[in-house]
Amino acid sequence: MVQDVKRGTRWHAAQYALRPFLIATTLLSASVGAAHAQGSGYLLPAPAKDNVQSKPKYDCGTPDAPVVTLDTQSKYKQDDAQRANIDEDAEESYSEAVEPLRVYGRNLVRIANAYVKSNPKNTAAASCTLIWLDAWASAKAMTDMRSKQAHFNLGQALGGFALAYLQVRNAPGLANDQKQRVEAWLKTLGQQIVGFMDKNDAASSRNNHRYWAGLGATAAGLASDDKQLIRWGLDSARVGLAQITPDGTLPLEIKRGKRARDYHIFAAEPLVTTAELARSQGIDLYAENGGALQRLVDRVLGSLNDPSFFEKATGTKQEAYPGDGTVPPSRIAWLEIHQSRRPSPEAEAVLSRKRPAGSSEIGGNTTLLFHDAE
Repeated sequence: MVQDVKRGTRWHAAQYALRPFLIATTLLSASVGAAHAQGSGYLLPAPAKDNVQSKPKYDCGTPDAPVVTLDTQSKYKQDDAQRANIDEDAEESYSEAVEPLRVYGRNLVRIANAYVKSNPKNTAAASCTLIWLDAWASAKAMTDMRSKQAHFNLGQALGGFALAYLQVRNAPGLANDQKQRVEAWLKTLGQQIVGFMDKNDAASSRNNHRYWAGLGATAAGLASDDKQLIRWGLDSARVGLAQITPDGTLPLEIKRGKRARDYHIFAAEPLVTTAELARSQGIDLYAENGGALQRLVDRVLGSLNDPSFFEKATGTKQEAYPGDGTVPPSRIAWLEIHQSRRPSPEAEAVLSRKRPAGSSEIGGNTTLLFHDAE
Protein backbone atom coordinates (compact mmCIF):
# COMPACT_ATOMS: atom_id res chain seq x y z
CA MET A 1 0.00 0.00 0.00
CA VAL A 2 1.29 3.45 -0.85
CA GLN A 3 1.57 5.24 2.45
CA ASP A 4 1.95 8.83 1.23
CA VAL A 5 -1.44 9.77 -0.16
CA LYS A 6 -1.03 13.52 -0.52
CA ARG A 7 -2.15 14.70 -3.92
CA GLY A 8 -2.45 18.18 -5.37
CA THR A 9 -4.72 17.73 -8.40
CA ARG A 10 -8.46 17.30 -8.67
CA TRP A 11 -9.99 15.77 -11.74
CA HIS A 12 -13.38 17.00 -12.94
CA ALA A 13 -15.80 14.61 -14.57
CA ALA A 14 -15.56 16.41 -17.92
CA GLN A 15 -11.90 15.40 -18.16
CA TYR A 16 -12.73 11.70 -18.22
CA ALA A 17 -13.03 10.21 -21.70
CA LEU A 18 -11.59 6.75 -21.89
CA ARG A 19 -13.56 4.78 -24.48
CA PRO A 20 -16.95 5.36 -26.07
CA PHE A 21 -18.84 3.39 -23.45
CA LEU A 22 -16.78 4.45 -20.44
CA ILE A 23 -18.03 7.44 -18.50
CA ALA A 24 -15.68 8.10 -15.66
CA THR A 25 -16.52 8.95 -12.10
CA THR A 26 -18.00 12.35 -11.36
CA LEU A 27 -16.92 14.87 -8.78
CA LEU A 28 -19.09 14.66 -5.71
CA SER A 29 -20.49 17.97 -4.60
CA ALA A 30 -21.80 16.80 -1.23
CA SER A 31 -19.65 17.45 1.81
CA VAL A 32 -18.95 15.95 5.18
CA GLY A 33 -17.96 18.48 7.80
CA ALA A 34 -16.17 21.38 6.14
CA ALA A 35 -15.54 19.59 2.83
CA HIS A 36 -15.32 16.11 1.36
CA ALA A 37 -12.45 15.61 -1.08
CA GLN A 38 -12.95 13.46 -4.16
CA GLY A 39 -10.14 11.46 -5.75
CA SER A 40 -9.64 10.41 -9.32
CA GLY A 41 -11.16 6.93 -9.01
CA TYR A 42 -10.08 3.93 -11.05
CA LEU A 43 -10.51 5.24 -14.58
CA LEU A 44 -7.73 7.70 -15.22
CA PRO A 45 -7.41 9.86 -18.34
CA ALA A 46 -4.07 10.32 -20.05
CA PRO A 47 -2.06 13.19 -18.53
CA ALA A 48 -1.44 16.35 -20.51
CA LYS A 49 1.89 16.36 -22.34
CA ASP A 50 3.37 19.03 -20.09
CA ASN A 51 2.63 16.83 -17.07
CA VAL A 52 4.72 13.91 -18.30
CA GLN A 53 8.17 13.66 -16.73
CA SER A 54 10.89 13.35 -19.36
CA LYS A 55 13.03 11.09 -17.15
CA PRO A 56 10.79 9.58 -14.47
CA LYS A 57 12.61 7.72 -11.72
CA TYR A 58 11.06 4.40 -10.87
CA ASP A 59 12.52 1.07 -9.78
CA CYS A 60 10.31 -1.53 -11.41
CA GLY A 61 11.92 -4.67 -10.07
CA THR A 62 11.19 -8.20 -11.27
CA PRO A 63 7.59 -9.44 -11.48
CA ASP A 64 6.69 -12.19 -9.04
CA ALA A 65 6.69 -15.70 -10.49
CA PRO A 66 3.31 -16.42 -12.16
CA VAL A 67 0.86 -18.69 -10.40
CA VAL A 68 -0.55 -20.82 -13.20
CA THR A 69 -2.05 -23.74 -11.26
CA LEU A 70 -3.98 -23.46 -8.02
CA ASP A 71 -5.56 -26.28 -6.02
CA THR A 72 -6.66 -24.76 -2.73
CA GLN A 73 -9.05 -26.22 -0.18
CA SER A 74 -11.21 -24.44 2.40
CA LYS A 75 -9.52 -23.45 5.63
CA TYR A 76 -12.69 -24.13 7.60
CA LYS A 77 -13.54 -27.43 9.27
CA GLN A 78 -15.35 -29.64 6.79
CA ASP A 79 -17.99 -30.75 9.30
CA ASP A 80 -18.86 -27.16 10.21
CA ALA A 81 -21.98 -26.21 8.25
CA GLN A 82 -21.52 -22.53 9.13
CA ARG A 83 -17.95 -22.47 7.83
CA ALA A 84 -17.03 -20.45 10.92
CA ASN A 85 -14.47 -22.64 12.70
CA ILE A 86 -11.00 -22.78 11.21
CA ASP A 87 -9.06 -26.00 10.81
CA GLU A 88 -5.53 -24.94 11.77
CA ASP A 89 -3.78 -27.48 9.57
CA ALA A 90 -5.98 -26.61 6.60
CA GLU A 91 -5.40 -22.91 7.20
CA GLU A 92 -1.64 -23.39 7.12
CA SER A 93 -1.83 -25.26 3.81
CA TYR A 94 -4.24 -22.71 2.39
CA SER A 95 -2.11 -19.73 3.38
CA GLU A 96 1.00 -21.31 1.91
CA ALA A 97 -0.80 -21.95 -1.39
CA VAL A 98 -2.29 -18.47 -1.81
CA GLU A 99 0.60 -16.39 -0.47
CA PRO A 100 2.33 -16.03 -3.88
CA LEU A 101 -0.96 -14.81 -5.35
CA ARG A 102 -1.44 -12.33 -2.52
CA VAL A 103 2.11 -11.02 -2.74
CA TYR A 104 1.78 -10.43 -6.47
CA GLY A 105 -1.54 -8.65 -5.99
CA ARG A 106 -0.13 -6.36 -3.31
CA ASN A 107 2.95 -5.51 -5.36
CA LEU A 108 0.94 -4.95 -8.53
CA VAL A 109 -1.48 -2.43 -7.06
CA ARG A 110 1.34 -0.66 -5.25
CA ILE A 111 2.97 0.04 -8.61
CA ALA A 112 -0.31 1.12 -10.23
CA ASN A 113 -1.01 3.40 -7.28
CA ALA A 114 2.44 4.96 -7.73
CA TYR A 115 1.30 6.10 -11.17
CA VAL A 116 -1.92 7.54 -9.76
CA LYS A 117 -0.02 9.23 -6.96
CA SER A 118 2.18 11.08 -9.46
CA ASN A 119 -0.97 12.92 -10.63
CA PRO A 120 -0.17 11.12 -13.04
CA LYS A 121 3.34 11.97 -14.24
CA ASN A 122 5.40 8.88 -13.59
CA THR A 123 4.76 7.01 -16.82
CA ALA A 124 7.53 4.59 -15.86
CA ALA A 125 5.24 3.34 -13.09
CA ALA A 126 2.47 2.80 -15.63
CA SER A 127 4.87 0.91 -17.90
CA CYS A 128 6.03 -1.16 -14.95
CA THR A 129 2.45 -2.05 -14.06
CA LEU A 130 1.94 -3.26 -17.60
CA ILE A 131 5.17 -5.26 -17.51
CA TRP A 132 4.02 -7.02 -14.36
CA LEU A 133 0.61 -7.77 -15.83
CA ASP A 134 2.11 -8.96 -19.09
CA ALA A 135 4.46 -11.33 -17.27
CA TRP A 136 1.46 -13.14 -15.85
CA ALA A 137 -0.59 -12.80 -19.01
CA SER A 138 2.18 -14.31 -21.14
CA ALA A 139 2.50 -17.22 -18.70
CA LYS A 140 -1.28 -17.79 -18.77
CA ALA A 141 -1.34 -17.32 -15.00
CA MET A 142 -4.40 -18.47 -13.05
CA THR A 143 -5.78 -20.48 -15.96
CA ASP A 144 -5.50 -23.92 -14.30
CA MET A 145 -7.89 -23.80 -11.36
CA ARG A 146 -8.24 -27.31 -9.94
CA SER A 147 -10.74 -26.87 -7.11
CA LYS A 148 -13.85 -24.94 -6.21
CA GLN A 149 -11.86 -22.90 -3.70
CA ALA A 150 -9.27 -22.08 -6.38
CA HIS A 151 -12.03 -20.61 -8.55
CA PHE A 152 -13.12 -18.53 -5.58
CA ASN A 153 -9.52 -17.31 -5.18
CA LEU A 154 -9.47 -16.35 -8.85
CA GLY A 155 -12.74 -14.48 -8.48
CA GLN A 156 -11.31 -12.43 -5.64
CA ALA A 157 -7.94 -11.78 -7.31
CA LEU A 158 -9.16 -10.83 -10.79
CA GLY A 159 -10.77 -7.59 -9.69
CA GLY A 160 -7.43 -6.40 -8.32
CA PHE A 161 -5.62 -7.32 -11.54
CA ALA A 162 -8.10 -5.53 -13.76
CA LEU A 163 -8.45 -2.47 -11.54
CA ALA A 164 -4.66 -2.07 -11.51
CA TYR A 165 -4.74 -2.13 -15.31
CA LEU A 166 -7.56 0.41 -15.52
CA GLN A 167 -5.50 2.82 -13.45
CA VAL A 168 -2.69 2.85 -16.04
CA ARG A 169 -4.37 1.87 -19.32
CA ASN A 170 -4.48 5.39 -20.74
CA ALA A 171 -0.93 6.33 -19.83
CA PRO A 172 1.01 7.51 -22.91
CA GLY A 173 3.65 5.34 -24.50
CA LEU A 174 2.46 1.94 -23.33
CA ALA A 175 3.31 -0.96 -25.63
CA ASN A 176 0.23 -1.97 -27.64
CA ASP A 177 1.27 -5.61 -27.90
CA GLN A 178 1.55 -5.83 -24.12
CA LYS A 179 -1.83 -4.15 -23.67
CA GLN A 180 -3.43 -6.58 -26.10
CA ARG A 181 -2.01 -9.61 -24.28
CA VAL A 182 -3.08 -8.28 -20.89
CA GLU A 183 -6.59 -7.45 -22.06
CA ALA A 184 -6.99 -10.87 -23.69
CA TRP A 185 -5.76 -12.54 -20.50
CA LEU A 186 -8.13 -10.58 -18.27
CA LYS A 187 -10.98 -11.47 -20.61
CA THR A 188 -10.03 -15.16 -20.47
CA LEU A 189 -9.95 -15.12 -16.68
CA GLY A 190 -13.32 -13.37 -16.60
CA GLN A 191 -14.79 -16.02 -18.88
CA GLN A 192 -13.35 -18.73 -16.63
CA ILE A 193 -15.16 -17.28 -13.67
CA VAL A 194 -18.43 -16.98 -15.55
CA GLY A 195 -18.15 -20.56 -16.80
CA PHE A 196 -17.53 -21.90 -13.31
CA MET A 197 -20.21 -19.86 -11.58
CA ASP A 198 -22.85 -20.59 -14.21
CA LYS A 199 -22.45 -24.30 -13.39
CA ASN A 200 -22.34 -23.75 -9.64
CA ASP A 201 -25.67 -24.51 -7.94
CA ALA A 202 -24.40 -24.32 -4.34
CA ALA A 203 -25.01 -21.46 -1.91
CA SER A 204 -21.72 -19.97 -3.11
CA SER A 205 -23.47 -19.10 -6.38
CA ARG A 206 -25.50 -16.56 -4.40
CA ASN A 207 -23.30 -15.45 -1.51
CA ASN A 208 -20.13 -13.35 -1.25
CA HIS A 209 -18.30 -15.63 -3.68
CA ARG A 210 -20.73 -14.63 -6.41
CA TYR A 211 -20.30 -10.93 -5.67
CA TRP A 212 -16.52 -11.25 -5.87
CA ALA A 213 -16.84 -13.14 -9.14
CA GLY A 214 -19.12 -10.36 -10.34
CA LEU A 215 -16.57 -7.69 -9.48
CA GLY A 216 -13.84 -9.64 -11.27
CA ALA A 217 -15.99 -10.06 -14.37
CA THR A 218 -17.07 -6.41 -14.39
CA ALA A 219 -13.54 -5.07 -14.02
CA ALA A 220 -12.16 -7.53 -16.59
CA GLY A 221 -14.98 -6.61 -18.95
CA LEU A 222 -14.20 -2.90 -18.63
CA ALA A 223 -10.50 -3.59 -19.14
CA SER A 224 -11.10 -5.69 -22.28
CA ASP A 225 -14.15 -3.84 -23.63
CA ASP A 226 -16.27 -6.98 -23.27
CA LYS A 227 -19.88 -5.99 -22.68
CA GLN A 228 -20.99 -9.55 -21.96
CA LEU A 229 -18.60 -9.80 -19.02
CA ILE A 230 -19.72 -6.41 -17.77
CA ARG A 231 -23.35 -7.42 -17.98
CA TRP A 232 -22.76 -10.71 -16.16
CA GLY A 233 -20.76 -8.93 -13.47
CA LEU A 234 -23.43 -6.32 -12.83
CA ASP A 235 -26.10 -9.00 -12.73
CA SER A 236 -24.01 -10.84 -10.14
CA ALA A 237 -24.07 -7.75 -7.95
CA ARG A 238 -27.83 -7.72 -8.38
CA VAL A 239 -27.94 -11.27 -7.03
CA GLY A 240 -26.65 -9.82 -3.79
CA LEU A 241 -28.67 -6.61 -3.83
CA ALA A 242 -31.87 -8.59 -4.28
CA GLN A 243 -31.19 -10.51 -1.08
CA ILE A 244 -30.53 -7.54 1.20
CA THR A 245 -33.34 -7.42 3.72
CA PRO A 246 -35.09 -4.33 5.11
CA ASP A 247 -32.76 -4.50 8.13
CA GLY A 248 -29.70 -4.42 5.85
CA THR A 249 -28.56 -8.02 6.21
CA LEU A 250 -27.71 -10.79 3.77
CA PRO A 251 -29.36 -14.06 4.86
CA LEU A 252 -26.57 -16.28 3.49
CA GLU A 253 -23.96 -14.28 5.40
CA ILE A 254 -26.06 -14.36 8.59
CA LYS A 255 -25.64 -18.13 8.42
CA ARG A 256 -21.90 -17.71 9.07
CA GLY A 257 -22.63 -17.62 12.81
CA LYS A 258 -19.85 -15.98 14.78
CA ARG A 259 -18.38 -14.59 11.56
CA ALA A 260 -21.63 -13.04 10.29
CA ARG A 261 -20.53 -9.47 10.98
CA ASP A 262 -17.21 -9.94 9.22
CA TYR A 263 -18.79 -11.67 6.25
CA HIS A 264 -21.19 -8.77 5.82
CA ILE A 265 -18.15 -6.50 5.66
CA PHE A 266 -16.53 -8.91 3.22
CA ALA A 267 -19.63 -9.08 1.03
CA ALA A 268 -20.03 -5.30 0.99
CA GLU A 269 -16.54 -4.90 -0.51
CA PRO A 270 -17.26 -6.29 -4.00
CA LEU A 271 -20.81 -4.93 -4.04
CA VAL A 272 -19.73 -1.35 -3.38
CA THR A 273 -16.80 -1.59 -5.78
CA THR A 274 -19.03 -3.00 -8.51
CA ALA A 275 -21.49 -0.18 -7.89
CA GLU A 276 -18.63 2.25 -8.54
CA LEU A 277 -17.80 0.52 -11.83
CA ALA A 278 -21.48 0.43 -12.79
CA ARG A 279 -21.44 4.21 -12.88
CA SER A 280 -19.26 3.99 -15.99
CA GLN A 281 -22.21 2.28 -17.67
CA GLY A 282 -24.70 4.89 -16.49
CA ILE A 283 -26.17 2.40 -14.00
CA ASP A 284 -26.98 3.34 -10.41
CA LEU A 285 -26.82 0.14 -8.36
CA TYR A 286 -27.30 2.18 -5.21
CA ALA A 287 -30.91 2.79 -6.22
CA GLU A 288 -31.81 -0.85 -6.86
CA ASN A 289 -33.94 -2.92 -4.50
CA GLY A 290 -35.10 0.19 -2.70
CA GLY A 291 -31.61 1.44 -1.86
CA ALA A 292 -30.47 -1.97 -0.62
CA LEU A 293 -26.76 -1.23 -0.80
CA GLN A 294 -27.11 1.73 1.53
CA ARG A 295 -28.98 -0.47 4.00
CA LEU A 296 -26.15 -2.97 3.98
CA VAL A 297 -23.52 -0.28 4.47
CA ASP A 298 -25.51 1.28 7.31
CA ARG A 299 -25.82 -2.12 9.01
CA VAL A 300 -22.10 -2.73 8.70
CA LEU A 301 -21.23 0.74 9.99
CA GLY A 302 -23.47 0.29 12.99
CA SER A 303 -21.83 -3.01 13.87
CA LEU A 304 -18.17 -2.03 13.72
CA ASN A 305 -18.06 -0.96 17.34
CA ASP A 306 -21.20 -2.73 18.50
CA PRO A 307 -21.78 -6.28 17.23
CA SER A 308 -24.93 -6.77 19.32
CA PHE A 309 -27.27 -6.78 16.30
CA PHE A 310 -25.42 -9.70 14.74
CA GLU A 311 -25.14 -11.45 18.07
CA LYS A 312 -28.91 -11.33 18.47
CA ALA A 313 -29.48 -12.32 14.84
CA THR A 314 -27.17 -15.35 15.06
CA GLY A 315 -27.44 -16.19 18.76
CA THR A 316 -23.64 -16.22 18.81
CA LYS A 317 -20.94 -13.89 20.10
CA GLN A 318 -19.18 -12.35 17.10
CA GLU A 319 -15.55 -12.99 16.37
CA ALA A 320 -13.39 -10.12 17.65
CA TYR A 321 -11.10 -8.22 15.32
CA PRO A 322 -7.41 -9.03 15.77
CA GLY A 323 -4.97 -6.62 17.34
CA ASP A 324 -6.57 -3.68 19.10
CA GLY A 325 -10.10 -4.97 18.49
CA THR A 326 -11.01 -2.38 15.86
CA VAL A 327 -11.67 -3.24 12.22
CA PRO A 328 -8.44 -3.31 10.13
CA PRO A 329 -8.13 -0.62 7.42
CA SER A 330 -7.86 -3.30 4.73
CA ARG A 331 -11.28 -4.67 5.70
CA ILE A 332 -13.06 -1.36 5.16
CA ALA A 333 -11.09 0.06 2.25
CA TRP A 334 -14.31 -0.16 0.22
CA LEU A 335 -15.93 2.32 2.62
CA GLU A 336 -13.72 5.02 1.12
CA ILE A 337 -15.43 4.40 -2.25
CA HIS A 338 -18.88 4.53 -0.69
CA GLN A 339 -18.01 7.69 1.21
CA SER A 340 -17.07 9.41 -2.05
CA ARG A 341 -20.58 8.72 -3.39
CA ARG A 342 -22.82 8.61 -0.32
CA PRO A 343 -20.97 10.55 2.39
CA SER A 344 -21.96 10.30 6.03
CA PRO A 345 -20.48 11.63 9.29
CA GLU A 346 -20.51 8.09 10.71
CA ALA A 347 -18.37 6.71 7.90
CA GLU A 348 -16.03 9.70 8.02
CA ALA A 349 -15.48 9.16 11.74
CA VAL A 350 -14.41 5.57 11.05
CA LEU A 351 -12.25 6.38 8.04
CA SER A 352 -10.50 9.36 9.62
CA ARG A 353 -8.94 6.97 12.14
CA LYS A 354 -7.98 4.36 9.55
CA ARG A 355 -6.57 6.29 6.59
CA PRO A 356 -4.83 5.39 4.41
CA ALA A 357 -7.03 2.37 3.74
CA GLY A 358 -6.35 -0.11 1.00
CA SER A 359 -7.07 -3.60 -0.30
CA SER A 360 -5.23 -5.25 -3.17
CA GLU A 361 -8.45 -6.95 -4.32
CA ILE A 362 -10.08 -3.59 -5.10
CA GLY A 363 -7.19 -1.74 -6.67
CA GLY A 364 -5.00 -0.86 -3.72
CA ASN A 365 -5.01 2.41 -1.80
CA THR A 366 -8.63 3.58 -1.91
CA THR A 367 -7.81 6.65 0.17
CA LEU A 368 -5.50 7.71 -2.64
CA LEU A 369 -8.03 6.83 -5.32
CA PHE A 370 -11.21 8.19 -3.79
CA HIS A 371 -10.43 10.59 -0.98
CA ASP A 372 -7.78 12.80 -2.56
CA ALA A 373 -6.36 13.67 0.86
CA GLU A 374 -4.38 16.87 1.10
